[in-house]
Amino acid sequence: MLLQLLNQARRHRNDPPAPSASHELERARKELAIAWQHFDQAEPAFVDAAIHRLVAAEQAYCTLLKEQKISMSERRHSLEVV
Repeated sequence: MLLQLLNQARRHRNDPPAPSASHELERARKELAIAWQHFDQAEPAFVDAAIHRLVAAEQAYCTLLKEQKISMSERRHSLEVV
């Protein structure tokens, strides 16, 4: 078990640092808030574009939220197994 952990650490040691999941989720939440503001203030000619942006922002936020929940669940499960 310890050898597996060491091998994982070696593999990930050279990986570039990725933005944290909470940072990505916060960025998506802010983008969603901005999309809502654009929708609320959209001129009639731009309502369709505002709706598309809003839908895309909602989907991105929901996807990140689901991924974070799955990741937390997997981490909790792996701790229980050990």
